[in-house]
Amino acid sequence: MFRRKRGPNKSFVHAEGCRIVQTDPSVEIPWNCDGDGLWKAECVCTTEYFREPITDNRVRLDPLDPMTSPHAPECEYVDERDRSVLKVLLRVKPGLGPGYSWVECGACAAGWQVALFAESVG
Repeated sequence: MFRRKRGPNKSFVHAEGCRIVQTDPSVEIPWNCDGDGLWKAECVCTTEYFREPITDNRVRLDPLDPMTSPHAPECEYVDERDRSVLKVLLRVKPGLGPGYSWVECGACAAGWQVALFAESVG
């Protein structure tokens, strides 16, 4: 929900002969977030930019997870939790966009889209 603003771990590098550093050698120029992961540090001598790496923050879902299966209410398998039954019952196909799977129930013909499941995720 809320994104933690990290910013760069490096310190601002002044240009040679910077008047600010000559006046106060211990000055620290702060990094300011300009939005969407772009950080900017500005001094009279130069300006430095840093872009946060773009990460995929979508929650990974297992297409066969019973908790993420929105069957039709009249489906006889709406409360099914056994993964072996779900493997036979649900058909997983490539999704409508990259990074998604389309899942269809063989009993109630309900279909839903989930983000691709990654084994390495939590």
